[in-house]
Amino acid sequence: MDLTKYASLTIAELLEDDAFVKSVLEPTAESVLFWQRVGEYYPAQQATIAQATWLLRAYRTQATFESPQQAEIWQRIEAEVGPAATGPLVLPRATRRWPRALRLAAALVPLGLAGSLAVWYNQEQRVETAFGELKTVDLPDGTQVVLNGNSALTYHRGWGQNVREAWLQGEGFFKVVHLNQDSTHIRPGERFVVHCNNLNIEVLGTTFNVMNRHADVRVGLVTGKVRLTATTPTGPATSLVLAPGEVAEYAAKSLVLTDKLTHPEKLASWSKRQFVFRNGTLGDILKSLEDTHGYRVRYTHAAARQLKIEGDINVASVQELLQTISTILHVSIYQNGKQIIVN
Repeated sequence: MDLTKYASLTIAELLEDDAFVKSVLEPTAESVLFWQRVGEYYPAQQATIAQATWLLRAYRTQATFESPQQAEIWQRIEAEVGPAATGPLVLPRATRRWPRALRLAAALVPLGLAGSLAVWYNQEQRVETAFGELKTVDLPDGTQVVLNGNSALTYHRGWGQNVREAWLQGEGFFKVVHLNQDSTHIRPGERFVVHCNNLNIEVLGTTFNVMNRHADVRVGLVTGKVRLTATTPTGPATSLVLAPGEVAEYAAKSLVLTDKLTHPEKLASWSKRQFVFRNGTLGDILKSLEDTHGYRVRYTHAAARQLKIEGDINVASVQELLQTISTILHVSIYQNGKQIIVN
């Protein structure tokens, strides 16, 4: 069979395709391999194929309808595929007549089967990390997200049926799969949007880092292009397009460009268990240990939070980080388990 035929078919079109119906109801090693190849060549179709497969199998195992209207539909289906001998209607395996019968049933199934399908689409998939834990999430379209400690990524099971959407709490590094062939005509399933509070991050194919903590969202672009759109219930939306190396911050309902990095790849250093900071204050650096590793920090003098380290820090462990800070700022830092005290 020709793979290109299935590059953009909808669920309804798949249900009318005899080859697809037969491969679902009477699978062979060859047909299974073929549909795996379709999914590999056209990642955006993976969700569509999965949903059409689920619909066919669920419909085939459906027992009876109870309402008079639904019973009438069964009679119409029987007229298409032949009467059942006794008991609930059992559909035959004649693939040539399946699609039309399926369309007839689908006309009223929204109260049952289609309703279940809608629930299936909208079920949340949530991935969480503990303090100090890194976890890689592979989304259905091949997009990869690395989650930092104390973070959560949420998306719907019906991924890619419409817009590819995800919700992030904490910090994540995204490697988004590029689906669109024409940037001037982007189909809904080709859009990729990350939601962080009232900030929406829209991308096509790119790598970027997002940190969403304490009502403060920071987005740093490594490659490609992203558009940030801040929405508010009362005022107009504001937007900002980032170029590689640029960092933007959304806080207190304000979206601003804050930095331009010479080496934007360092934005993802944490995903390799590196502690990298640039021109950071002591308070910001140690706050990151609280947020991602679960440390509790206490200052004997509150002013110490504002001490600033000029330049870059790049170390591989918490112990190295604390030693570096102590040496540069000439402060005493004591660590006892998850407790850090700054004198």
